[in-house]
Amino acid sequence: MTNSAVTQSSNYFDLQGLDQLRQKAQGNSKESIREVANQFESMFASMLIKSMRQANEAFETDSPFNNKDTKFYTDMQDKQLALDISRHGSLGLADALVRQLDPTSIAGPKSVPQDEMVMPNSETSKMMDLNKALAAVDLNKPDKMQPSLPAFNQPVINTAKPVAELESRVENKPFTDQKSFIETLMPYAKKAAKALGISPEVLVAQSALETGWGKKVINNSDNQSSFNLFNIKAHRSWQGDKVAKDSLEVENGIGVKRRSDFRAYDNYEQSFADYGKFISTNQRYQEALQQGTNADRYIEEIQKAGYATDPQYADKIKQIMNNESFKQAVAEGELNG
Repeated sequence: MTNSAVTQSSNYFDLQGLDQLRQKAQGNSKESIREVANQFESMFASMLIKSMRQANEAFETDSPFNNKDTKFYTDMQDKQLALDISRHGSLGLADALVRQLDPTSIAGPKSVPQDEMVMPNSETSKMMDLNKALAAVDLNKPDKMQPSLPAFNQPVINTAKPVAELESRVENKPFTDQKSFIETLMPYAKKAAKALGISPEVLVAQSALETGWGKKVINNSDNQSSFNLFNIKAHRSWQGDKVAKDSLEVENGIGVKRRSDFRAYDNYEQSFADYGKFISTNQRYQEALQQGTNADRYIEEIQKAGYATDPQYADKIKQIMNNESFKQAVAEGELNG
């Protein structure tokens, strides 16, 4: 068996090491990328040292050591020095070349400390550990990400009342609990879901995840609600109002804080209506709409299409929908009209 390891030249006169490295580079081996990059950095360092030597030649005219022999050995010493510089990565050029030629060989960016991670409209929430198993959601307990909430079974708004009356009661008031969130938004969700041909339950669950059950709806600078239940961003095509807020994006498995513009509406009904328009008019979500009322498949396709950067986005929404308390609240809403 032949030895496939790359032999890096340890000194300027190691011709055998240089020859082995040249053979590896010709074979386009990933193993040789680091060594080749180091040798390139040593060549660059050698050029720098040579330029500095030439800049000082004017001061060596009368020196007794300024002769052909001393210049020969000085040149060899400079080349060895350049090689040593590259082996220790002093210039950083080799690292840049490796990142360009083989990004997988370089460690990923350092994650931002959890204490600095914030979701929209929140200064105290911490980033969720993406590698940690999801715990079961108990809707009967206060949301741990929120200030203490009332019990799940407290009195709620009756959805049998006209939508106009519901708007006047809830548009400027916080949701009392998770059950009131479901029953208040279900009429809007049904209207949007009917137009999309999907299940309304998945829209309520998605808005619950995006806003922390209505407690993290983005506010503007005057602390007025944007009514954006789905955290849809305001891109160039958006002609309406918008609110700038920090948001947490997952990039290459790492949470990164970004400043983004989000759409703002006059009420929650507009938020659901715009969500429906956003999904139906974007070609990338057409596969999701093909799933119809299969809520699990719909939200899986939404994630695949790039709606959110959280790799567990679909699983979190399905966990909410599959919770017995959520199902019970939805069923009670159906019975009440």
